Amino acid sequence: MLDTNHTNNFSPGTCITLAFLMTLLAFAIILGNAAVILAFVMDSKLRQRSSYFLLNLAISDFFVGAISIPLYIPYTLFNWDLRDELCTFWLLIDYLLCTASVYNIVLISYDRYQSVSNAVSYRAKQTEILKIVAPMVAVWVLAFLVHGPIILVSQSWKKDWKECEPGFFSVWYIIAITSFFEFLVPVILVAYFNVYIYRSLWKRGSLSRRQSHPPASSNDCGHSFKCRLFSRTSLPELEETGPPLRSEKQRRKGSLLLSLRTQINTQTIASQMLSLSRSDSVTHQRERLELLRAKKLAKSLAILLGVFAICWAPYSVSTIFLSYKNPKPYWYEIAFWLQWLNSFVNPFLYPLCHKRFQKAFLKIFCMKKKATSSHSPSVSS
Repeated sequence: MLDTNHTNNFSPGTCITLAFLMTLLAFAIILGNAAVILAFVMDSKLRQRSSYFLLNLAISDFFVGAISIPLYIPYTLFNWDLRDELCTFWLLIDYLLCTASVYNIVLISYDRYQSVSNAVSYRAKQTEILKIVAPMVAVWVLAFLVHGPIILVSQSWKKDWKECEPGFFSVWYIIAITSFFEFLVPVILVAYFNVYIYRSLWKRGSLSRRQSHPPASSNDCGHSFKCRLFSRTSLPELEETGPPLRSEKQRRKGSLLLSLRTQINTQTIASQMLSLSRSDSVTHQRERLELLRAKKLAKSLAILLGVFAICWAPYSVSTIFLSYKNPKPYWYEIAFWLQWLNSFVNPFLYPLCHKRFQKAFLKIFCMKKKATSSHSPSVSS
């Protein structure tokens, strides 16, 4: 992606200011993603399927701030010449990291889609290491295949090495193909996962509302489970044809026995009705919690899709129309930097909003705070 003009018309003061801001952005990207990696390493409770994919995203974004931007600053602001092997290495690493970051976002979205659509099979995959590692490796392989071979081949087409940019930048249809796999396909996939989750939420919400508000006909004793329960546990009728009681003592004994049986049946019915109401309330509470959790996932996917489109759409569209224009306009440079800004935003959209990672960050912070307080000298009175 290092495709800007090698020379610039900035004053020395402007170059220093821009270099400071770019360095600050690179440091923020490194710090945010390093915190995610550190939390994953130190807290064993994060060793779950979704957390591994967040770790993979943090690794790709971390090296964007550690390699891509630091090499870009002296090249674009201070006319640092990059030739042959170093330029090719720079291009390969930058394209690989940025594309891997995009594909990791798709993988995380797909993982959330699986947690909603196939919850039972998703839980079974939590402990299968092969099914966790294989998608992570596939992300890096696909990211390299999108740009790596064409960069290596097109570098032999270049006759002028004054600018460090891919040789295929003069061929618009190659740019269109790479932009299709780098931007359009990920946007379509993430949008599909998002729409599916929203549809699933809508269906669950309507079903939950129907269960919480049953129709009036269900109160009929002939169709009600509770009425059937009462009829089964109610006291049987007395036999009118039975033999008469022989004495007053027997009548009193029968009356006492009748009242005792009535009280026992009443208590049995009450306990069974109470257990039914408790089970119904627990079921509805579980449904509400599951619906709330899925809604949060859907909202995060919507934010994810919007931020991803804002950061990647301007560059992907403009590269096709400006492939022959040299030097590139300044607004194209802004669109170019938006991609790296996505690597800064990703830790806040994913791990830092994840409850497990928040607990891990607090745990690490408390450990550091305790260690600092234990090493501090005590003040004697």
